[in-house]
Amino acid sequence: MNGISPKIGYMLQRDCLLEWRTILSNTMFGLEIKRKKNKEDKDYVEELLKKYDLYEFKDKYPSELSGGMRQRAALIRTLAVKPKILLLDEAFSALDYQTRIMVTNDIYNILRKEGITAIVVTHDISEGRCQSRHQVKYD
Repeated sequence: MNGISPKIGYMLQRDCLLEWRTILSNTMFGLEIKRKKNKEDKDYVEELLKKYDLYEFKDKYPSELSGGMRQRAALIRTLAVKPKILLLDEAFSALDYQTRIMVTNDIYNILRKEGITAIVVTHDISEGRCQSRHQVKYD
């Protein structure tokens, strides 16, 4: 197989939400790119927004949300394409420590509920130990 696998989702350090788009529009963005934006997928995204306490903010813009809410919106955007494996590259490093702990727990609970395997890159040893079953350390 050549190219990018549709089974893998990737979440960056920053949420990379588009400031001129609403939260609903941002969470649908990956589906638009894959040309998979249909009623079933929109319903799935709206269900994720409800499940993870962002539905009432769906018509807001990223600048109107807290850092943790923005990260959850970015995660929902990633989950919308239904990946089997999620790669998280320092996905919480842009948040302050207290928010990072809260969001990290929220996101790992979401991944467990959705049955998604995550590979997490972090430089925060305590974060890695608390959130993982398997750890790989590189010097």
